[in-house]
Amino acid sequence: MRAILIATAIALGGCAAQRSNASYTRTDGGPVDPAKEQATLAQCKGEGVSGAGLTDGTVYGSVAQAHKEKTLVEACMARNGYIQAQQ
Repeated sequence: MRAILIATAIALGGCAAQRSNASYTRTDGGPVDPAKEQATLAQCKGEGVSGAGLTDGTVYGSVAQAHKEKTLVEACMARNGYIQAQQ
């Protein structure tokens, strides 16, 4: 059972890592300055990490923390005028 949980966590972690490399587009339709986008993303990732907090160290806690962190990063990017581009 534990091996299944670890494999699931690794698989979900891979999805989260792949998704975090997604490109963003401006909500106003304007051109995206790559340098400004990366600076904003770095700031938002910092907010996501600090806002997600620590979990109890279990696989379920790690998945929940990763989901909360992703949600916080997406909210920060939206607040700064960026949404994930359709792929």
